[in-house]
Amino acid sequence: MNKISIKRIRMQQEARMRKRRKSNSKKKASHSRRKRNKLISVSKSKKLDVSRPVEVFAPSDFTIENLDRVLAFLYETEQKCNNFNTKILKVNLDDVIRIDSYAISLLLSMLNRLSYKRINYWGTYPNNQSAKSFILESGFLDVMKSNIKKPSNKRMENRIFMIGKERVDSHRIGKAVKESMVFITGREESYPPVYDDMLEISANSVEHANSKTQDKNWLVSITFEEDRVHFILTDTGLGILATIKKKFSRRILDATIYPDSKILLDVFHKEYQSMTGEVNRCKGLPIIYESYTEGFVSNLIVVTNKVYFDFGNNVSKELKRGYKGVLYSWTVSKDNYDKWFNSL
Repeated sequence: MNKISIKRIRMQQEARMRKRRKSNSKKKASHSRRKRNKLISVSKSKKLDVSRPVEVFAPSDFTIENLDRVLAFLYETEQKCNNFNTKILKVNLDDVIRIDSYAISLLLSMLNRLSYKRINYWGTYPNNQSAKSFILESGFLDVMKSNIKKPSNKRMENRIFMIGKERVDSHRIGKAVKESMVFITGREESYPPVYDDMLEISANSVEHANSKTQDKNWLVSITFEEDRVHFILTDTGLGILATIKKKFSRRILDATIYPDSKILLDVFHKEYQSMTGEVNRCKGLPIIYESYTEGFVSNLIVVTNKVYFDFGNNVSKELKRGYKGVLYSWTVSKDNYDKWFNSL
């Protein structure tokens, strides 16, 4: 074998070795890259799983009389949960001295919405005995996690429950209304003014007000107060005014001329109802107002966006933070029932 042949063989061998080393180097780099990406993925996963718990402190006056502060507390709570990507929320009520059904309903509506994000929540109870007793009697313990036993000596069972979601539970609404009338008349019976109001409100919300599932969130609170039954319905959708301003072309002119309280009153007076071809749009609101003006319900209050409107006292005020949704409140007494019965 001549020198040229030997040299050619050696060159071929060296070329194959270079090719093999290059291939091994690529495999090694690819393996290292996969390993590094896996570690990064695991690290990110652990970071998401081990999120920071959040504790929030309710204001001492946790009532509708301190509504701006209550709404600010709810807003700040949701912001903290989002900022810290939390999966654990502690609601501290230690310093609460005054509390009412309005604040409880608003709080539970918020917590129900957070539950869609898989946020687990629990809470403490007021050190103030009067505030603590109110919570124990309210039905709050049926929804909020606690190791405190429910009282067994309540005169009647207050009810706080979730309805709405993506459908209207007419059977459950009807059953709740019938059971609540025992407190007024001494027997289970239907009361169309309240049943129709609740059905129309929830239908309007489910069908039109909200595009996101987590915002199809209705809470009904039924509380027995001396000689009357107090109904509170909360909806965490867009809110009446935000919906009006979003949907109707007249919104620009109205928003520049009228305050929000005037626009809200016009909604109840059917001023916007004819501006859409959809059957149920804004239909529930005039029906509620009609029940109130006929005397079948009393003490009508509506909170939505940046407006608080007390129809009974003809008082409205602008809210600082506002409420993204709607809170409806009214009461029913024996006098209301008699007016309805005598109108038949």
